[in-house]
Amino acid sequence: MKPLMRIFIPTFTIILLSACSPNSDAENATNDNKLPAVEVESDATQDPTAHESNQTNPEMTQAEVIEAIKTDLKTNLTKLLPSELPLQNEKYLTATTTSDESHYEVVFYESNEPTAINHETSADGQIIARLHAQKYESKQEADEQIAFENFSELGGQPIDLGYGITGYQDAGAGSMWTSWNEGRWAIATHTRTTDGEKGEELAKEATEFLETHTLPIPKPNGFAHIDVYQSNNRIAWQNENVVYMLDEVKDPMIALEIVTSIE
Repeated sequence: MKPLMRIFIPTFTIILLSACSPNSDAENATNDNKLPAVEVESDATQDPTAHESNQTNPEMTQAEVIEAIKTDLKTNLTKLLPSELPLQNEKYLTATTTSDESHYEVVFYESNEPTAINHETSADGQIIARLHAQKYESKQEADEQIAFENFSELGGQPIDLGYGITGYQDAGAGSMWTSWNEGRWAIATHTRTTDGEKGEELAKEATEFLETHTLPIPKPNGFAHIDVYQSNNRIAWQNENVVYMLDEVKDPMIALEIVTSIE
């Protein structure tokens, strides 16, 4: 192996060489040419046809993603969103949104990699939940969407759900409902008559959960329909002539977890 040779060049020589180097102008030109590339990338993220948020950082928390969703909604309605959504390990939260002055809708997805809000691949993920809000012409029209019921007045077989709450069971056409009221909320579980005990179990589980978790305050009313078979869970409530609804959630207890985190 040849011994390494150390070469010492005086500083002023390096300066002269640098000043005289024919590559200096070329390098400056190369650096100048890099600037427009950055600008083009920035413009692409703001492409109005894509209508996507620039939030793709894998380090973003759920709270930051949800705040980005809220910013993306262009509406005159009060923007209510969950503060937390259930995600599997190593999954990321994303969403698609639509909105106008009297309506908005957010579909939450979990994706395998960080995905911008309203990106063309956002909807490729697994749906977690959908939240939509709609303003009606009158409070009466909004009332009709809720169809609030006082189950103690409707009758049915009374059943103790615990915590001083009485539910009422009613069956017909192969279905069984266990229904009860909590404040201005009307809540009902659905099952088949052949699985009647499962509806009662779900009602008791929901009652226990709601002892430590608070549903949104309705003005005036709200309803929750939760299904043993995870097929048609819907939770809706009024704010005068605006109706908010959460659906597209398979697990009824997760639906309650999400709606009680809305703020």
